[in-house]
Amino acid sequence: MNTKQSMKAVLYLRQSIAREESISMELQEAAGRQYCTAMGYDVVAVESDEGISGRTWLKRPAVQRVMDMIERQEADVIVLWKWSRLSRNRLDWAIAVDKVEAAGGRIESATEQVDVNTSTGRLARGMLAEFAAFESERIGDVWREAHRRRVESGRPATGKPRFGYQYDRENGFTPDPIEGPVLQECYRLYLSGKSFYEIQDYLNAGPTAPGSGYDGPKPGRWSTRTLRRVMDNPFASGRFTSNGEIHQGIHEPLISEEVWEAYQVRRNSRRVQRTSTKNKYPYTGLIFCGICGHAMYAGRFGSDGTLKYRCHGTSSLKLHTGGYVMASTLEKALLPWLDKLAININQAADKAAPILPKPVDATPHLRRALIKVEARLEALTLKLLDDVIPREVYEPMRDQLMAEKASLSAQLMAARVVIREDPVKVPADLMTRWPSMSATDKRELLGKLVRKIVVTPDRPRSHVEIVPMWADIP
Repeated sequence: MNTKQSMKAVLYLRQSIAREESISMELQEAAGRQYCTAMGYDVVAVESDEGISGRTWLKRPAVQRVMDMIERQEADVIVLWKWSRLSRNRLDWAIAVDKVEAAGGRIESATEQVDVNTSTGRLARGMLAEFAAFESERIGDVWREAHRRRVESGRPATGKPRFGYQYDRENGFTPDPIEGPVLQECYRLYLSGKSFYEIQDYLNAGPTAPGSGYDGPKPGRWSTRTLRRVMDNPFASGRFTSNGEIHQGIHEPLISEEVWEAYQVRRNSRRVQRTSTKNKYPYTGLIFCGICGHAMYAGRFGSDGTLKYRCHGTSSLKLHTGGYVMASTLEKALLPWLDKLAININQAADKAAPILPKPVDATPHLRRALIKVEARLEALTLKLLDDVIPREVYEPMRDQLMAEKASLSAQLMAARVVIREDPVKVPADLMTRWPSMSATDKRELLGKLVRKIVVTPDRPRSHVEIVPMWADIP
């Protein structure tokens, strides 16, 4: 049994992300060491979590390390600057105290000293922990109110970086003289038929790096995932999102309403086309069995785990018992076809003039239908406020009208924009790029060129036929 003089202490320090409760690590450590000297404790370790909220617990690595030290009996007591340093969450506190005391340890505060060996001391500790939880909730309420006011005034809840814009407290978000035109060009390229992969190449060729907050797998380099995230954000159109809702902002838009609508229409159409092929394998959804006509699915089959595309062979006609084609066999047929095609198709595309999407008038009946739905929704809300209908009747009717409004808005947007593609172009160094391209980018490129790939399973090698988009449909 350890005596007071021989007790081993570990100091736990936490610097908060909130300014009003941010106390330097040096101050916390000095107070902890002074307390341990007065108590006769031997400080065996100092653990700290810097810039971490007191509302979290399990996500804090230093907390877990000090808990492990108690359980391994490498330390007997955890010394905090204040009780709130461990956690401001009631449940976390209860779990921490139970875990430490069950291991034979204890938690003490250097500046809020209570005798936890007595019932009165434990009550005092509980009250201090409750005050910490209250303070956390108070800070949360203040931040939520501040965020709500910012959103209502047309400003995002935070000033985090947005690509295409620069930020300062006085002026808020204003177009960045370098990034702004680059982002505008990204939308123009996408609407002229360029893929995200091609736009990624344009960005990585030199206009500008992703910037703070947009780092991809390679720092300073754009990825298609980062690019999609930037362009899918409505910020460039003068709007911003908050809690999943889109709000009108007061910042200057970089793109017009027509461009944003055209972008959404194109993105939605591409998402629909990829819905059934959102897969880590690039050819899923394109390969069909030449015997039964069924789609072939990908997987790593066999003892060697080789990637293959397989047909179940199950059909009402029982044409065959199944079969597969190895991915390597498939690419031996596909890649030379693409390589040969690239030369001819790029020459043809260079001679063609690009055609940009042009906005057209919305369908009149869609506008009238949308106005009627909005009027019905407003009338329904007034009936609820006047106690004409109960809430249980109002809510399902409201949800139905909101769904109709969303559907009509989407149809109206699509009707305003006619998408015309630029001639398809294939990267000249496609064969060099192909191994490093993502499955999504490969499918996006193939979706412009290949209608389907027909595979007739056979031994020793399956027969592969590429059916281009321009082939006659039988």
